[in-house]
Amino acid sequence: MRRLGTPLLVLALAAAAAAGELDAEFTRLAQKQGVAAAGMDARRVDGGDALGAQRGDETFPLASVTKLFTACAALEALGPDRELATRLWVLRGADGEAALVAVGGGDPGISGRDHGGNPCAVFERWADALREAGIRRITRIDLDDSRFGPDRLGATWPADQLHKWYCAPAGALTLNDNCVDVTVTPGKAPGDPAVVRVSPDTAFVKIDNRCTTTSERGQHSVVLWRNASSRTISVSGKFLAGAAAVEESVTIDDPTLFFGTVLRETLARKGLDAASAPVAALKAPFAPRAGDGQPLLHATRVRDALPVMLQRSQNLYAELLFRACSPRGASAAQCAEAGKRALAPLGIALEDLAWLDGSGLAKGNRASAATVTRLLSAASKRPWGAVLRDSLAAPGGDGTLSKRLAGLEGAVRAKTGTISGVSNLAGYVDGKNGRVAFAVLCSNLREGSPPAMRLQDDVVRLLAK
Repeated sequence: MRRLGTPLLVLALAAAAAAGELDAEFTRLAQKQGVAAAGMDARRVDGGDALGAQRGDETFPLASVTKLFTACAALEALGPDRELATRLWVLRGADGEAALVAVGGGDPGISGRDHGGNPCAVFERWADALREAGIRRITRIDLDDSRFGPDRLGATWPADQLHKWYCAPAGALTLNDNCVDVTVTPGKAPGDPAVVRVSPDTAFVKIDNRCTTTSERGQHSVVLWRNASSRTISVSGKFLAGAAAVEESVTIDDPTLFFGTVLRETLARKGLDAASAPVAALKAPFAPRAGDGQPLLHATRVRDALPVMLQRSQNLYAELLFRACSPRGASAAQCAEAGKRALAPLGIALEDLAWLDGSGLAKGNRASAATVTRLLSAASKRPWGAVLRDSLAAPGGDGTLSKRLAGLEGAVRAKTGTISGVSNLAGYVDGKNGRVAFAVLCSNLREGSPPAMRLQDDVVRLLAK
């Protein structure tokens, strides 16, 4: 057996010592912050060799760190420039009449986010195009949402939070993050009803306004609620006169019919005879005929969806990508299997990965810190690796790290993950000796997330040195 020469031996011993020092330092930092349940792992991106770990091979809840697996699967299976498209087919009849068929492909971008705050901007452009084409009357609006399977919500998502924006149901046809944006302001005088506005302004939801204006600061409390099986949003409580508006996004129950209803309302508002057009979901996929021409189109590239998903931790975007890289009509379990198949070229073991949804909202999503860092290290070598890294949150940027890790603005890109009792951080940090992939997974947090967040920041600062 050939013996190591002196330079190689020195390097090997130095690497082993550095890894041992990091193991001990990780343990010390966890004890310092009082985080008993923490899995930590760090490895060099070049070569993938481990730098240090604490409980690195034990599995922990992933929370939104799950989105790293979703993002990598989508980038590998679809590519960064694949478009998630919504198509509106125009089936012309006689005398300026037409039937419309909307075919969904999981496009998340029909919202106010990229359209000046107007969630109906795309629909308005379609209305203008229809009128320019001589269409005056819409006879029906059919909806094809067959691209995705029936699992719109996670089976283990918190039942008491399904009205919150982060629990929006997934649908192949999606509008405004599958939410209505509710704005509540005080009435003119104490005792008057509060003023409630909804965007998009639609009859799809009803408002049960039981909120009144008050002059007592201690009474100021506004609650918005929607039962999961209802389209009525209740607004209750007391609103302090002169207080700033309360704005909250509330989920809807049926993305497909929501899309179709608001489309019909928008076309009617833009002057088309559409108000009486029936809106219905198709029972079979739509198959255009040779003479149907070209559809109106809106599409969002994978690379453009990722920053919203990863920097803002937008769950619906993750659920849409989770389904988009899966076979037509796949269940959530089939989507996870498809995701694992998509990750096979990265060459990492995924035996300890429990993958239940795309967003990480389900507590059952689990993996070890070592599996997360191996994923990140392998991803950095793929042709799309830079797209992934650039889509992650950065200190001081427009995302979940905006108020953390000051001084490391150009050196860190990472994904946070938070659900009840869980706080995680995983990503990349550029240190003096190169780029490092890291993961700090913390659970059983009885005092909330702050101790875990301090531990995560301590680990990142240590690696940056």
